[in-house]
Amino acid sequence: MGTPGQLNQLYSEGKLDIGAMSAHFLLASGDFEVIPTLSISSQNEVGSVFFYSKLPLNRLSMQDSVIGVPVSSATSICLLKILLTEELGFCPQFVYGKDPSLDDSRFDAVLMIGDAALDFDEALKKRSAEALGQLHRFDMGSWWRRHYGLPMVFGLWGARRSYYQASFDDFQTIAELLGDCWRRGLGEKFNQVLDEAVRRTGLDRSLLQEYFRDQLEYDFEEQHIKSLALFEQLAEKHKLLVV
Repeated sequence: MGTPGQLNQLYSEGKLDIGAMSAHFLLASGDFEVIPTLSISSQNEVGSVFFYSKLPLNRLSMQDSVIGVPVSSATSICLLKILLTEELGFCPQFVYGKDPSLDDSRFDAVLMIGDAALDFDEALKKRSAEALGQLHRFDMGSWWRRHYGLPMVFGLWGARRSYYQASFDDFQTIAELLGDCWRRGLGEKFNQVLDEAVRRTGLDRSLLQEYFRDQLEYDFEEQHIKSLALFEQLAEKHKLLVV
């Protein structure tokens, strides 16, 4: 168990051979075989990766803007750098921290991911229209889809190539089990999944139900492969594929 950043570090140190990892790490490492039976993706809104800006995007380039980003997600940070650079031709200064907040006066904008993003965005809906109008909100899955017409692949499961070559039968068995796991988790076991998610996060059950069933996507099909290849191409273009 761990954040994407923590898991990526363990793979880098050779302490893990197989498991979940960020799409960015898998591409940058070059030492892992994709387990092709599941992913953490979104067709449109992902619901848990948001870019919030106190300024319109075009104004971020007109001053020495600073963006707060979490150290726990290489893929989302890379994605934000790609989209800002491709759309605006620039990328402001990034400051890394645990959970950057808009309340921090240093930041003109922040990237939020995971439970913190789910919680903040839900609270945001309860604010006044005036407060909402002063904040510019971008769901990163939707932003990618709007530009490229493809799902965004945030996370994957992979196995170190040495493990894959030495234990191919085990790799195949694990791949089948993982594919079955997410289908059962969305089907007959879904209430148990929600119970556990509420216990771990403290988030509203109906919010989590929408998140797991309507926003996240778990397939890894042709369109996901194509999207991952495009993400790799753009990351290489902007020299962002560094472990």
